[in-house]
Amino acid sequence: MQQKHAAADYQAAAGNHAAGLNTTPRTLSRQERRTGFGEVEFTLTLAQAVQEANRCLYCYDAPCIQGCPARIQIPEFIARIRSRNLTGAAEVIYRDNPLGAICGRVCPVEALCQKGCTSCRISKPIAIGSLQRFVCDLALQEGRIAYQDEATTRGKVAVVGSGPAGLSCAHYLRQLGFNVDLFEREELAGGLLRWGIPIYRLPEEVAKREIDIITNRVALHRKYLLAAQAEDFIKQYDAIFLGVGLSSPVLLRTSGADLPGVYAASSFLRTLREGKSGDFAFRGKEIAVVGGGATALDAARSAIRLEAAKVTVLYRRTIEEMPAFSSEVEAAFQEGVDFLWLTSPVEITQVDGRLKLTLEGICLGEPDESGRASVIPTGVRTNFLADVVLVAIASQAEPASVEGWKDHPKVFRGGDLTGGATVVQAVADGKEAALRIISWLEKGGSR
Repeated sequence: MQQKHAAADYQAAAGNHAAGLNTTPRTLSRQERRTGFGEVEFTLTLAQAVQEANRCLYCYDAPCIQGCPARIQIPEFIARIRSRNLTGAAEVIYRDNPLGAICGRVCPVEALCQKGCTSCRISKPIAIGSLQRFVCDLALQEGRIAYQDEATTRGKVAVVGSGPAGLSCAHYLRQLGFNVDLFEREELAGGLLRWGIPIYRLPEEVAKREIDIITNRVALHRKYLLAAQAEDFIKQYDAIFLGVGLSSPVLLRTSGADLPGVYAASSFLRTLREGKSGDFAFRGKEIAVVGGGATALDAARSAIRLEAAKVTVLYRRTIEEMPAFSSEVEAAFQEGVDFLWLTSPVEITQVDGRLKLTLEGICLGEPDESGRASVIPTGVRTNFLADVVLVAIASQAEPASVEGWKDHPKVFRGGDLTGGATVVQAVADGKEAALRIISWLEKGGSR
């Protein structure tokens, strides 16, 4: 059967997930992973989930819990899977993480809950992420997620930004009896969950279900707040949570960074999530991706799915220093992404309708303030030709989103603004902020 064009396939994949989630437990070939935007990891079957749960040692010190920023009671939910109490297992997860199905897909479990799993000493870690996804997917499909919220008698809080930190903060404040106004400048709530993660990792329907469960219980306002409005908000609300995220990409500081064909990777990913993959005619082209984090690898893997002839990630350090997690790097390797280490672009020019990147070699020195090896240019330069360059070196908060909120005791922060590098860390930040807000108010506004 003839393959559909990748642009059309992206939109079809987003719609197909609305009818139900994958349940076929199989491994995709490289070509299958590279073709289209359907999920590449599959939900476990009940038999597989129970079998995996039976491997759990139920350790007394539960290192898996210590590795989970949200502090989900992992042995407890696994024990309920073991006894086939799947609704109970989901309840345990959602008690500490209102984005359970999302995190079951996007969490770097190899660096968090599964890293310290005692079963590693015997064979391999328990597949905690897969088990979490299994029970949360089932609970969502059957409409079993419902929260018992206290009456709104405890005060009024504004949550600015509806990314994972803002959603989590709003969720716990509402549960505990606060009147919550959630402000989001975009048409749809969700932040990174809606616009920054490709649908082959996080299908739209999964994100929508969990986001809606939260936003349907609070007052959602689609409004862009300027710094000048901060003073009015501080007067109007008992407390404010600022979770606006880092939505502004940092661009290359080289000549030619503004040439046609050079794009911010985050803008590219957003365009795809908006269903506009036809804006990028990548078929048969060579793509260079500058950066080594999750956004860079998401962009590279998405370019592969748009039928690029070759995709190369250019990173100034080595694989050991990449900020992307090992599962993300492995997935990119599996799908045919190439890597060029210890190199950095210093100039981009147009040559015969293509982009020529002048690359400078790098050697690594002593650790810098980030704790990683410092970058030392060698002066050795080479040329690299590409048709498109996607830049994913960093992101920052828009000044208009954060100015005006500084140094006021009513204002609490979380998520990207405080260094939360993962969705689950943002969830934990939001919950912690909600509890700090409550404690602060109970003390009469004294920290």
